[in-house]
Amino acid sequence: QNYDPRSQTEDLGDNAMKASAYGIKNLTRILPQLPIWTKEEADTYENLKNMYAQLTIQFGRYMNHVSKNVGGIYETFKSVEQPGDVYAPTPKILQQQAVAFLQAQLFETPYWLLNKDILNKVNSPSSNENVINTQGSVLHSLLSGSRLFRMAIMRDRYGKASVYGPDDLVTDLEKGIWKELSAHSGSDPYRRNLQKEYVAALIALINPAQPEIPSGLPRGLILFLGGDIRNTDIPSIARGHLVALRRRILASLPGIPDKLSKYHLEDVAERIRQALEPK
Repeated sequence: QNYDPRSQTEDLGDNAMKASAYGIKNLTRILPQLPIWTKEEADTYENLKNMYAQLTIQFGRYMNHVSKNVGGIYETFKSVEQPGDVYAPTPKILQQQAVAFLQAQLFETPYWLLNKDILNKVNSPSSNENVINTQGSVLHSLLSGSRLFRMAIMRDRYGKASVYGPDDLVTDLEKGIWKELSAHSGSDPYRRNLQKEYVAALIALINPAQPEIPSGLPRGLILFLGGDIRNTDIPSIARGHLVALRRRILASLPGIPDKLSKYHLEDVAERIRQALEPK
C-alpha cells in the first residue's frame, strides 16, 4: 500500500497544506455564487444540489491530501549504487503542520460550508450534514489502528526525537478538539459530535478485536498490516488519554455554562467510565 504523501491523485505541489489552503480559498469564493451560476428556467434546484455536493466532495479531497502526511512513509526507489535509504518517515514538522491544518480547517466547524441559503433549498434537515460526515471520516482515519501502528514502528526505528509518534498525534488532536474544557465554554453541535467520535475512536483502540488469520498466513504479516494492535503501545496510549480526558471533563463540569454542553460532557464521561470499567 502507498503511504507516501508525495504520491497522490490531484496533488501537484510539494506541500499539501499550502495547496489545500489555496483550494479552500477558491471554494469560499465559489460557494456564494452557486445559486446564481446554476440557475436555469424550471430547474428544481437539482443543479445547485449537484454542484454543492461536488464542492463539499472537493473540500473532503483537500482534507485527505493533508491527512496522508500523518504517519506518512517516504518511499524513494533506489538501486544499490545510489546512496541513502529507500524508506523514511514524513518529516515531523510536516506532520505537525498537517494536524494543525486539519484542526483549523475541518475540526473547527467550517461554517462557511454550512450556507443556509443553499442548504435550505437542497438538503432536508433530516440527516447528517456533509460537514459532520467529513469530520468523522477524517478523525477515524487519523486514529485508526493501522496508522497509529505505523507511527509507533517509525518512532521505534528512527527515534522519538525525530519522529511524530502516536502519542504526539493524540495529544495534539486533544488540544484542539477539547479546547473548550480549558476555556470553560460551551460547544456547538458539530463540536459535540466530533468529541463523541474522538472518544469512540479511542475506546475502539483499547480493546481491539482480534483479526482472523487465514490458515498458513504468518502472524507477523497481520501485525505489519496493522490488523492486530492488542499487544502494541496503541491500546495503552488510548487508555491513558481516556483516563486523563475523563478527569479533565469531570473537573470542568461545574464551570460549563451551557446546559446542552454539560449534558454532553456528562454523557461522554459516562461512556469513558463504562469502557474503562466494563462489568
